Amino acid sequence: MSAPQALRAPVPHRVVAATACPVVAYFVARLLLRLTGLPSGVTYAVCLAVGVLVGYRALATRVELAPDAIRVHNSLASSTISRATVRRVNDSGRIECRDAGSPRTSHLPADALHQPWWAFGSGKATYAVNQEQVRSWIRVAPARAEDGDSLGDSAA
Repeated sequence: MSAPQALRAPVPHRVVAATACPVVAYFVARLLLRLTGLPSGVTYAVCLAVGVLVGYRALATRVELAPDAIRVHNSLASSTISRATVRRVNDSGRIECRDAGSPRTSHLPADALHQPWWAFGSGKATYAVNQEQVRSWIRVAPARAEDGDSLGDSAA
């Protein structure tokens, strides 16, 4: 089994997102202190710890293309989707999947596949290449050892 291929957003975009998280957490702590009677030291510590954690996740966002599944690691959550349920990647960079038992299609955003609003068009080519690699991954069926075995069994 081969190692998953990782697709990432451009480095400057990930760095800006990672840097912004602790800054936003600081302002959230300030807002909490104004609205509540929480102790200031604990409030700043918890908010900044969450901000640093989310900042690290923003720096490490990626989409992993494994032979049997796609793993989306976003800033806030990670998801694994079976290859069989992935339908397509739409133009906005959302992965559309359909569960076998459900008629509804779900849309999973992927930070490495769509450009953030604050990028103002920079890095557009990287996001387009990432989307096309996922689309290619969807089109190309994985090579399975079971297929070769079943051909040998049917000939006997």
